Amino acid sequence: MYEYAYSFMLHGDGDIYLICFENGSERFCYVVMQRDISYAPQYVGLLEKETWYDWETPYGYGGPLTDGAISEATQNLFRSEILAYCRERRIVSQFVRFHPLLKNYDILPAVIETRYLRDTIFMDTASPEIIMQNMDSKNRNMVRKAQKSGVSIEKRDIADYDDFIIMYAETMKRNGADAYYTFDEHYFASLRALADHAYILYAVLDGIPIAGSIMLYNDRYMHYHLSGSKAEFRKYAPSNLLLYDAACRASEDGIKQFHLGGGMAPEDSLFGFKKQFNKSGRAPFEVGRTIFNRDAYEALLALRHRANPEFDPDNGFMIQYRR
Repeated sequence: MYEYAYSFMLHGDGDIYLICFENGSERFCYVVMQRDISYAPQYVGLLEKETWYDWETPYGYGGPLTDGAISEATQNLFRSEILAYCRERRIVSQFVRFHPLLKNYDILPAVIETRYLRDTIFMDTASPEIIMQNMDSKNRNMVRKAQKSGVSIEKRDIADYDDFIIMYAETMKRNGADAYYTFDEHYFASLRALADHAYILYAVLDGIPIAGSIMLYNDRYMHYHLSGSKAEFRKYAPSNLLLYDAACRASEDGIKQFHLGGGMAPEDSLFGFKKQFNKSGRAPFEVGRTIFNRDAYEALLALRHRANPEFDPDNGFMIQYRR
Protein backbone atom coordinates (compact mmCIF):
# COMPACT_ATOMS: atom_id res chain seq x y z
CA MET A 1 0.00 0.00 0.00
CA TYR A 2 1.04 3.60 -0.53
CA GLU A 3 1.65 4.33 3.16
CA TYR A 4 4.25 1.58 3.40
CA ALA A 5 6.08 2.77 0.28
CA TYR A 6 5.86 6.36 1.51
CA SER A 7 7.79 5.43 4.67
CA PHE A 8 10.67 4.27 2.48
CA MET A 9 10.48 7.35 0.30
CA LEU A 10 11.13 9.32 3.49
CA HIS A 11 14.01 6.93 4.18
CA GLY A 12 15.62 8.04 0.91
CA ASP A 13 14.75 5.05 -1.28
CA GLY A 14 13.36 7.09 -4.17
CA ASP A 15 10.06 8.25 -5.63
CA ILE A 16 7.01 5.99 -5.63
CA TYR A 17 5.51 4.66 -8.86
CA LEU A 18 2.60 2.26 -9.30
CA ILE A 19 3.01 0.16 -12.44
CA CYS A 20 -0.40 -0.94 -13.74
CA PHE A 21 -1.17 -2.84 -16.94
CA GLU A 22 -4.40 -4.15 -18.43
CA ASN A 23 -5.05 -6.11 -21.60
CA GLY A 24 -8.64 -7.21 -21.95
CA SER A 25 -9.57 -9.11 -18.79
CA GLU A 26 -5.93 -9.58 -17.76
CA ARG A 27 -4.40 -7.11 -15.35
CA PHE A 28 -1.63 -6.73 -12.79
CA CYS A 29 0.18 -4.05 -10.84
CA TYR A 30 3.23 -3.54 -8.62
CA VAL A 31 4.99 -0.73 -6.78
CA VAL A 32 8.53 0.47 -7.45
CA MET A 33 10.79 3.16 -6.06
CA GLN A 34 12.58 5.22 -8.74
CA ARG A 35 16.13 6.21 -7.81
CA ASP A 36 18.69 8.51 -9.42
CA ILE A 37 21.72 6.24 -9.81
CA SER A 38 24.10 9.17 -9.31
CA TYR A 39 23.08 9.25 -5.63
CA ALA A 40 24.18 5.65 -5.04
CA PRO A 41 27.41 5.54 -2.96
CA GLN A 42 29.12 3.65 -5.80
CA TYR A 43 28.55 6.53 -8.24
CA VAL A 44 29.00 9.67 -6.17
CA GLY A 45 31.50 11.79 -8.09
CA LEU A 46 31.38 9.46 -11.10
CA LEU A 47 27.98 10.20 -12.61
CA GLU A 48 26.14 13.44 -13.26
CA LYS A 49 22.77 13.86 -11.59
CA GLU A 50 19.67 12.92 -13.60
CA THR A 51 21.69 10.86 -16.07
CA TRP A 52 20.28 7.39 -15.33
CA TYR A 53 17.60 5.96 -13.03
CA ASP A 54 16.52 2.53 -11.91
CA TRP A 55 13.59 0.89 -10.14
CA GLU A 56 13.43 -1.28 -7.06
CA THR A 57 10.43 -2.68 -5.20
CA PRO A 58 10.21 -1.32 -1.64
CA TYR A 59 12.26 -2.94 1.11
CA GLY A 60 10.72 -6.22 2.22
CA TYR A 61 8.54 -8.37 0.02
CA GLY A 62 6.41 -7.28 -2.91
CA GLY A 63 6.17 -7.87 -6.63
CA PRO A 64 3.21 -8.08 -9.00
CA LEU A 65 -0.38 -8.60 -7.86
CA THR A 66 -2.96 -10.09 -10.17
CA ASP A 67 -6.35 -11.79 -10.01
CA GLY A 68 -5.61 -14.34 -12.71
CA ALA A 69 -3.00 -15.85 -15.01
CA ILE A 70 -1.18 -13.49 -17.36
CA SER A 71 -0.81 -14.91 -20.87
CA GLU A 72 2.44 -14.85 -22.78
CA ALA A 73 0.88 -12.50 -25.34
CA THR A 74 -0.02 -9.98 -22.61
CA GLN A 75 3.43 -10.31 -21.06
CA ASN A 76 5.08 -9.61 -24.41
CA LEU A 77 2.85 -6.58 -24.97
CA PHE A 78 3.71 -5.26 -21.51
CA ARG A 79 7.40 -5.90 -22.09
CA SER A 80 7.33 -3.93 -25.33
CA GLU A 81 5.53 -0.97 -23.74
CA ILE A 82 7.58 -0.90 -20.53
CA LEU A 83 10.86 -1.05 -22.48
CA ALA A 84 9.80 1.93 -24.59
CA TYR A 85 8.62 3.84 -21.51
CA CYS A 86 11.82 3.22 -19.57
CA ARG A 87 14.18 3.95 -22.45
CA GLU A 88 12.47 7.30 -23.01
CA ARG A 89 12.83 8.17 -19.31
CA ARG A 90 16.41 6.87 -18.93
CA ILE A 91 15.45 4.03 -16.57
CA VAL A 92 18.10 1.34 -16.87
CA SER A 93 16.76 -1.62 -14.92
CA GLN A 94 14.42 -2.85 -12.23
CA PHE A 95 15.03 -5.10 -9.20
CA VAL A 96 12.04 -6.98 -7.81
CA ARG A 97 11.67 -8.67 -4.42
CA PHE A 98 8.85 -11.20 -4.64
CA HIS A 99 6.60 -12.28 -1.78
CA PRO A 100 7.32 -15.76 -0.36
CA LEU A 101 3.71 -16.38 0.69
CA LEU A 102 2.10 -15.01 -2.47
CA LYS A 103 4.57 -16.98 -4.62
CA ASN A 104 4.22 -14.34 -7.31
CA TYR A 105 7.65 -14.86 -8.87
CA ASP A 106 6.19 -16.70 -11.87
CA ILE A 107 3.53 -14.18 -12.90
CA LEU A 108 5.71 -12.38 -15.50
CA PRO A 109 8.43 -14.84 -16.62
CA ALA A 110 8.64 -13.23 -20.07
CA VAL A 111 9.43 -9.86 -18.46
CA ILE A 112 11.32 -10.53 -15.23
CA GLU A 113 14.31 -12.84 -14.91
CA THR A 114 14.08 -14.52 -11.51
CA ARG A 115 16.47 -16.18 -9.08
CA TYR A 116 16.01 -18.06 -5.81
CA LEU A 117 17.83 -16.17 -3.06
CA ARG A 118 17.15 -18.01 0.21
CA ASP A 119 14.40 -19.46 2.36
CA THR A 120 12.17 -17.57 4.78
CA ILE A 121 10.02 -18.94 7.59
CA PHE A 122 6.27 -18.69 8.12
CA MET A 123 4.01 -19.94 10.91
CA ASP A 124 0.71 -21.70 10.34
CA THR A 125 -1.64 -19.74 12.61
CA ALA A 126 -4.81 -21.72 11.96
CA SER A 127 -5.04 -22.52 15.68
CA PRO A 128 -3.02 -22.12 18.91
CA GLU A 129 -2.58 -25.90 19.00
CA ILE A 130 -0.95 -25.94 15.56
CA ILE A 131 1.28 -23.01 16.51
CA MET A 132 2.63 -24.82 19.56
CA GLN A 133 2.85 -28.18 17.79
CA ASN A 134 5.03 -26.77 14.98
CA MET A 135 7.54 -25.14 17.34
CA ASP A 136 10.55 -27.23 18.29
CA SER A 137 10.87 -28.44 21.87
CA LYS A 138 13.69 -26.04 22.79
CA ASN A 139 11.64 -23.07 21.64
CA ARG A 140 8.58 -24.22 23.59
CA ASN A 141 10.78 -24.41 26.67
CA MET A 142 12.09 -20.88 26.04
CA VAL A 143 8.54 -19.56 25.79
CA ARG A 144 7.66 -21.20 29.10
CA LYS A 145 10.87 -19.84 30.66
CA ALA A 146 9.93 -16.29 29.65
CA GLN A 147 6.44 -16.73 31.09
CA LYS A 148 7.77 -18.16 34.37
CA SER A 149 10.26 -15.28 34.63
CA GLY A 150 7.38 -12.81 34.63
CA VAL A 151 7.72 -11.53 31.07
CA SER A 152 4.42 -10.36 29.62
CA ILE A 153 3.44 -9.08 26.17
CA GLU A 154 1.69 -5.76 25.61
CA LYS A 155 0.07 -4.67 22.34
CA ARG A 156 0.43 -0.96 21.68
CA ASP A 157 -0.54 1.47 18.95
CA ILE A 158 2.02 1.89 16.15
CA ALA A 159 2.46 5.50 17.31
CA ASP A 160 3.83 4.30 20.67
CA TYR A 161 7.32 3.76 19.28
CA ASP A 162 9.59 5.74 21.64
CA ASP A 163 10.75 2.69 23.59
CA PHE A 164 11.04 0.69 20.39
CA ILE A 165 13.36 3.21 18.70
CA ILE A 166 15.85 2.94 21.55
CA MET A 167 15.88 -0.87 21.53
CA TYR A 168 15.99 -1.07 17.74
CA ALA A 169 18.96 1.31 17.50
CA GLU A 170 20.78 -0.65 20.21
CA THR A 171 20.13 -3.92 18.40
CA MET A 172 21.34 -2.63 15.04
CA LYS A 173 24.52 -1.28 16.64
CA ARG A 174 25.11 -4.54 18.50
CA ASN A 175 24.70 -6.55 15.29
CA GLY A 176 26.88 -4.22 13.22
CA ALA A 177 24.04 -3.61 10.79
CA ASP A 178 24.50 -1.63 7.60
CA ALA A 179 23.70 2.09 7.90
CA TYR A 180 20.63 1.56 5.69
CA TYR A 181 18.87 -0.23 8.55
CA THR A 182 19.31 2.61 11.04
CA PHE A 183 15.84 4.07 10.48
CA ASP A 184 15.37 7.50 12.04
CA GLU A 185 12.36 8.93 13.86
CA HIS A 186 10.86 10.32 10.64
CA TYR A 187 10.55 6.78 9.35
CA PHE A 188 8.80 5.52 12.48
CA ALA A 189 6.54 8.58 12.57
CA SER A 190 5.44 7.83 9.00
CA LEU A 191 4.22 4.39 10.10
CA ARG A 192 1.35 6.10 11.93
CA ALA A 193 -0.39 6.15 8.56
CA LEU A 194 -0.50 2.34 8.82
CA ALA A 195 -2.39 2.41 12.12
CA ASP A 196 -5.15 0.13 10.77
CA HIS A 197 -2.62 -2.45 9.59
CA ALA A 198 0.25 -2.27 12.10
CA TYR A 199 0.99 -2.36 15.80
CA ILE A 200 3.91 -2.84 18.18
CA LEU A 201 4.25 -5.72 20.61
CA TYR A 202 6.43 -5.11 23.65
CA ALA A 203 7.85 -7.79 25.92
CA VAL A 204 7.72 -6.24 29.40
CA LEU A 205 9.45 -7.28 32.64
CA ASP A 206 8.73 -5.43 35.88
CA GLY A 207 7.15 -2.62 33.90
CA ILE A 208 10.19 -2.19 31.63
CA PRO A 209 10.01 -2.88 27.85
CA ILE A 210 12.86 -5.30 27.14
CA ALA A 211 12.05 -6.30 23.55
CA GLY A 212 9.70 -5.09 20.85
CA SER A 213 8.52 -5.91 17.34
CA ILE A 214 6.49 -4.11 14.71
CA MET A 215 3.80 -6.27 13.14
CA LEU A 216 2.14 -5.54 9.79
CA TYR A 217 -1.06 -7.37 8.87
CA ASN A 218 -4.17 -7.67 6.76
CA ASP A 219 -7.03 -10.17 6.88
CA ARG A 220 -4.88 -13.00 5.47
CA TYR A 221 -1.28 -12.51 6.55
CA MET A 222 0.81 -11.01 9.31
CA HIS A 223 4.43 -9.99 8.83
CA TYR A 224 7.23 -9.57 11.36
CA HIS A 225 8.70 -6.24 10.21
CA LEU A 226 11.34 -4.83 12.60
CA SER A 227 12.49 -5.89 16.05
CA GLY A 228 14.79 -4.80 18.85
CA SER A 229 15.77 -5.92 22.33
CA LYS A 230 17.90 -5.00 25.33
CA ALA A 231 20.94 -7.26 25.49
CA GLU A 232 20.99 -7.58 29.27
CA PHE A 233 17.52 -9.19 29.26
CA ARG A 234 18.07 -11.76 26.52
CA LYS A 235 18.46 -14.52 29.14
CA TYR A 236 14.71 -14.24 29.76
CA ALA A 237 13.92 -15.17 26.12
CA PRO A 238 11.54 -12.24 25.55
CA SER A 239 11.72 -12.49 21.74
CA ASN A 240 10.63 -16.16 21.83
CA LEU A 241 7.55 -15.27 23.88
CA LEU A 242 6.87 -12.19 21.78
CA LEU A 243 6.69 -14.11 18.48
CA TYR A 244 4.63 -16.90 20.03
CA ASP A 245 2.21 -14.33 21.40
CA ALA A 246 2.05 -12.56 18.02
CA ALA A 247 1.18 -15.84 16.30
CA CYS A 248 -1.61 -16.51 18.81
CA ARG A 249 -3.00 -13.00 18.26
CA ALA A 250 -2.97 -13.61 14.51
CA SER A 251 -4.87 -16.85 15.03
CA GLU A 252 -7.48 -15.08 17.19
CA ASP A 253 -7.96 -12.53 14.40
CA GLY A 254 -8.52 -15.21 11.77
CA ILE A 255 -5.15 -14.67 10.08
CA LYS A 256 -3.87 -17.96 8.68
CA GLN A 257 -0.15 -17.31 8.17
CA PHE A 258 2.45 -15.28 10.04
CA HIS A 259 5.57 -14.53 7.98
CA LEU A 260 8.78 -14.19 9.97
CA GLY A 261 11.10 -13.51 7.05
CA GLY A 262 14.56 -15.01 6.84
CA GLY A 263 18.13 -14.24 7.80
CA MET A 264 20.71 -11.91 6.34
CA ALA A 265 22.29 -14.95 4.67
CA PRO A 266 21.11 -18.54 4.07
CA GLU A 267 21.02 -20.64 7.24
CA ASP A 268 22.55 -17.93 9.46
CA SER A 269 21.80 -17.56 13.19
CA LEU A 270 18.82 -15.26 12.59
CA PHE A 271 17.28 -17.80 10.24
CA GLY A 272 18.00 -20.51 12.80
CA PHE A 273 16.13 -18.54 15.47
CA LYS A 274 13.10 -18.13 13.22
CA LYS A 275 13.18 -21.77 12.09
CA GLN A 276 12.46 -22.83 15.69
CA PHE A 277 8.92 -21.50 15.27
CA ASN A 278 7.97 -23.83 12.43
CA LYS A 279 10.24 -26.74 11.61
CA SER A 280 8.62 -27.27 8.20
CA GLY A 281 7.57 -23.69 7.47
CA ARG A 282 10.01 -22.75 4.72
CA ALA A 283 8.90 -20.36 1.98
CA PRO A 284 11.34 -19.50 -0.83
CA PHE A 285 12.36 -15.88 -1.32
CA GLU A 286 12.89 -15.09 -5.00
CA VAL A 287 14.23 -11.92 -6.56
CA GLY A 288 14.18 -10.72 -10.13
CA ARG A 289 15.40 -8.18 -12.62
CA THR A 290 14.62 -6.63 -15.96
CA ILE A 291 17.29 -4.78 -17.92
CA PHE A 292 15.54 -2.06 -19.90
CA ASN A 293 18.65 -0.54 -21.47
CA ARG A 294 21.50 -3.00 -21.97
CA ASP A 295 23.91 -0.37 -23.37
CA ALA A 296 23.44 1.89 -20.34
CA TYR A 297 23.71 -1.11 -18.01
CA GLU A 298 27.07 -2.10 -19.51
CA ALA A 299 28.26 1.52 -19.48
CA LEU A 300 27.53 1.76 -15.75
CA LEU A 301 29.52 -1.43 -15.14
CA ALA A 302 32.41 -0.05 -17.18
CA LEU A 303 32.32 3.23 -15.25
CA ARG A 304 32.63 1.34 -11.97
CA HIS A 305 35.52 -0.73 -13.30
CA ARG A 306 37.42 2.30 -14.55
CA ALA A 307 37.08 3.96 -11.16
CA ASN A 308 38.04 0.77 -9.33
CA PRO A 309 39.92 -1.91 -11.33
CA GLU A 310 39.21 -4.41 -8.54
CA PHE A 311 35.46 -4.14 -9.15
CA ASP A 312 34.16 -7.38 -10.67
CA PRO A 313 31.38 -6.67 -13.20
CA ASP A 314 30.49 -10.36 -13.15
CA ASN A 315 29.51 -10.33 -9.47
CA GLY A 316 26.58 -12.15 -7.92
CA PHE A 317 24.20 -9.19 -7.63
CA MET A 318 21.06 -9.18 -9.75
CA ILE A 319 21.75 -5.51 -10.57
CA GLN A 320 25.50 -5.88 -10.88
CA TYR A 321 26.40 -2.22 -11.15
CA ARG A 322 24.99 -1.64 -7.64
CA ARG A 323 27.34 -4.15 -5.99
